[in-house]
Amino acid sequence: MNVSLRPMPDRIARLPRDHRGFPVPWFVQWFKDGKASDFGVGEPDFRIADQRKLARAIKHNLCWTCGDPLGRHRVFVIGPMCAVNRTISEPPSHRECAEFSARSCPFLSHPRMRRNEKDLPDARIPPGGIGIARNPGAICLWECKEYETFRAHVGHDGVLFSLGEPTRVDWYANGREASRREVLDSIMSGLPALEKVARLEGPDALAALDAYKERVIPLLPAA
Repeated sequence: MNVSLRPMPDRIARLPRDHRGFPVPWFVQWFKDGKASDFGVGEPDFRIADQRKLARAIKHNLCWTCGDPLGRHRVFVIGPMCAVNRTISEPPSHRECAEFSARSCPFLSHPRMRRNEKDLPDARIPPGGIGIARNPGAICLWECKEYETFRAHVGHDGVLFSLGEPTRVDWYANGREASRREVLDSIMSGLPALEKVARLEGPDALAALDAYKERVIPLLPAA
């Protein structure tokens, strides 16, 4: 998909571009001469988040996508499994930034695209917890008024976000609204990985996961 063909929110349009013309989200880590550099210096690696931005986003209530201050609409861009356990490693974004990402980001909008793990920098800092390294095939925009941060109990040390009750939920796949079947397929294919993490945390986590699976069903697309 050529993102130049899709209208960009002003906040996205102001971001620097990579060599292909793609806008580079504020959270992306840039590299120069093989070393992490400041935003806009060198070349961006979309696979890696600048961990310095995480603390700034939390402290100053900044959009993870564009870096501007957030208003009252705070939307988390999450995969279906994060909608099940209501846990994510990335801060919220403006609604318009989140919607643009869901519709236009090559990885998020193309379910068949695989995550490229080739030549990842050795010095990178992985996000907290245990990530599920896959393309989920569907994306959820989870808007909520309240959320909390906590330290990961298992996996990589780091900050995670516990999401509150949603005030609005939107689902996307292939750059458009997702169907119920697409979301259900993604959840069913991802549950084994989530169950594996729950087993590491113990019997209480496994019991909680059963409740979480039931809790997410009313939030799925109607058709």
